[in-house]
Amino acid sequence: MRTSTICAWPIAELLLATLYGHCAGAEVWVQGSAGDVRVEARGASVAEILTALGERYAVRYRGTPVGTDLTATFEGPLRRVVVRVLAGNDYVIKTGGDGLEVILLGPKGSGSISSGSSRPVLHQRDPFAPR
Repeated sequence: MRTSTICAWPIAELLLATLYGHCAGAEVWVQGSAGDVRVEARGASVAEILTALGERYAVRYRGTPVGTDLTATFEGPLRRVVVRVLAGNDYVIKTGGDGLEVILLGPKGSGSISSGSSRPVLHQRDPFAPR
């Protein structure tokens, strides 16, 4: 009898850990109008927050945002909330009649944006030089 009890405990612990693992997920709550958004995130990734915003407002994004396990509250106009959520990312926000489009370029400071050193060099003829 004692041997079966000793074997049952590890099995019970494993089952509880499996059940708890499925319950402990990210949570994102979005409420308010586009002019006064409130987002509460607990253990959520930036992608999960952007997806939740896209389900309520006209927000789309392309690319892979960095940032996981965020626990924070974001409040304000929609664009300002999106900017705060995207901290740590390089991005472009395109505003149009159909909402916000976020184009993610990579992690902030990753050098994915050209520095402008690849501009073409224009050669002009010196008007005072002999032909």
